[in-house]
Amino acid sequence: MIYRFKKTFIGVGGREYINNPKLSFPEHVKIRRKGTEPKSGQPYASASGAFMETSSIAARLRCSPSAARQYLHRHGVRFRVVRKSTGSLTLCWRRLDVERLLAAREPVCRRAPLCYVNMEEAVRYLGVVRSYVYRLVKKGLLREYRCRIKTVRGFRVRCFYHREDLEHIKLHVLHKR
Repeated sequence: MIYRFKKTFIGVGGREYINNPKLSFPEHVKIRRKGTEPKSGQPYASASGAFMETSSIAARLRCSPSAARQYLHRHGVRFRVVRKSTGSLTLCWRRLDVERLLAAREPVCRRAPLCYVNMEEAVRYLGVVRSYVYRLVKKGLLREYRCRIKTVRGFRVRCFYHREDLEHIKLHVLHKR
C-alpha cells in the first residue's frame, strides 16, 4: 500500500514539511532564516586571507570556474561558503591547499625530452601490454616523466618513459622470462 502524506507543516521561508508524528525535523531546519547555511543553521562564514575565491583560482589554472571547482573538489581542497558584498554566495578555497596543489602540478612543455619515449613506443619496444609498463613504474624500475602538453582540447597530462630504463628492462628483466 502506498502512503500519501499531505504537506501541511510550513516553516519559516514558506517551506512545506510533511506533517507526520513519525517524522521529526532538526530545529535549525524549522527556524531557517536568510543568511544561514541550510545544513548547520549557522550564519555563512566570512572569507579571510586564508581563503581564495574560485574566480582567482580559475585564472591561475587558465580554465573556467566550473572546471576549477571540479579540479579542486577532486583533489580534496577544503572550502567555505561565503556571502559576497553583492549578496550572492561564493565558494572560497583554503589558500594553503590551493598553493600546495598548484605547486605539485606538472610543468607545461611543447614536446617530450630527447631521452624519453611515449607509451606507444615503450609498449612496442618491450613487447608488453600497457598495464605492465604501469607496474614497472610503480615498482620503481622505470622512470616516468609527466608533463602537460597543449592539444586541440586544451592541456593534457602525458607520461613519457626513460629510454635507458627500457633498454635495461628489455635486456635483464624480460630476457629472464
